[in-house]
Amino acid sequence: MPRFLPALIICLGLPLAAAAQPTPTTPTTNDPFAQLKMQADQAQQQGDYAKSIQLASQVLQQNPSDHVAYYLRASARVESGREQGNTQTIREGVGDSREAIRYSQNQNVNYYLPYLYGMMNLAVMENKKSHAETALNVANQILARPNLTPEERANFHYQRGMIYLPLNKPREAAQDFTETIKLSPNHFAALLALPDAYALAGENDQALASFNQVIQKQPDSPVVYNNRAMFYQQQGKLQEAINDFSRAIQIDPNYHHAITNRGFAYLEGGKPDTAEADLTQSLSIVPEQPFVLGMRGEARLLQGKIAEAIQDQARAVQLDPQNPALHSDLGFSYFFNQNFGEALKQFDQATQLSQDQMKVLNPWIYLAMVRNNQKAAADAKFQTVLNQKPEARDSVDMLTAYLMGGVTEADLLKSIDQKDPQRKQAQTCEAHYFIGQKALLAGDTATATQNFQQALNTGMRNLSAYRGAQYALKKF
Repeated sequence: MPRFLPALIICLGLPLAAAAQPTPTTPTTNDPFAQLKMQADQAQQQGDYAKSIQLASQVLQQNPSDHVAYYLRASARVESGREQGNTQTIREGVGDSREAIRYSQNQNVNYYLPYLYGMMNLAVMENKKSHAETALNVANQILARPNLTPEERANFHYQRGMIYLPLNKPREAAQDFTETIKLSPNHFAALLALPDAYALAGENDQALASFNQVIQKQPDSPVVYNNRAMFYQQQGKLQEAINDFSRAIQIDPNYHHAITNRGFAYLEGGKPDTAEADLTQSLSIVPEQPFVLGMRGEARLLQGKIAEAIQDQARAVQLDPQNPALHSDLGFSYFFNQNFGEALKQFDQATQLSQDQMKVLNPWIYLAMVRNNQKAAADAKFQTVLNQKPEARDSVDMLTAYLMGGVTEADLLKSIDQKDPQRKQAQTCEAHYFIGQKALLAGDTATATQNFQQALNTGMRNLSAYRGAQYALKKF
């Protein structure tokens, strides 16, 4: 199973304020809470989301129907959740946005902005298109209104463009970003999002040209260099990416998005120790970042620092308990540390949160149950895999069936996809890892060692099976 990160959010690294988000209303002079709300808005513009949330909450404690305060708290919560990778905080922001809309009797279209932005981020972070589909319907309804100002229409085209991205519709996103720029030529967020959309659409030359144009307009913006670096990284140009991340950090030494992303680039480039240093620096600036903690756990895991890795990953799960990927990563670390009971708890949590996405855990769950003296229960749990017709089994089913004795080693190796080279390597790595694990169960350490080495020979460092082989052979 490959590890994945919220690349879209990390890539953009843009607050909602970058979309030229307007202040919803100007407080009236007879409003007793006007000063508090102005301070909450100022705190948010300065990036002090905790203070903004605290001030807006103070207003709402005394006036539970203040729609401006709900809007301000919604925006701050979505921003804080995005920055820290905390989906629960984003959900609270989305809820506040709904309350702002309700108490204002739907009279202020800008109250929809944190709702749309929050739903888009949830779609990315939880890998659930349904969030984006819901947001898209709302954005379409808003853009159908005939009385929007040019600024409002620009902002909602931008938000709809962002929503199209997790729906895998980058060309539609590019059209919306282009429309935003037509309406508001200096709309910084749209200027940055447009080349990302081109890149996702496979228009790499157009994407690079667009990035370069933005850098010419904003040569001192760390965000611009951060985003071009992400583009280079996706093209496999790691050194160019690291150079741009470093330039972003040089411009703003506290720009933790670029520090995090450079750490990810070092991790991808096979330098987990250097990656760990960057991720630690990012956490020193913004301590409670679940995804960054999880990534640092990954860097430590790759160096054989499994106790420290588990500590980071456990903290990440505490901060974002609804994230299935964080649970599965912690489960893998427990598995590699041969704590199969705790591994099963985390795998079960991940599966409950995202059953379809976490089907890839099935062979790991089966093996952990067997290693935890639960073979009969494991066989019963996955009996449906053996009952399948052979042609109906996918690669995950084949691994599980092999562990259960339903298919032979030859059958498993024969099932590897030969058409796609990358997929072939991944399936080869996983096959040899589980062949090695089954050999261990049979007491055949020589065959196990041989197969674990074959898993490592694939070079598929992003796979959990590769990491498992590293720990089995203690090769880091």
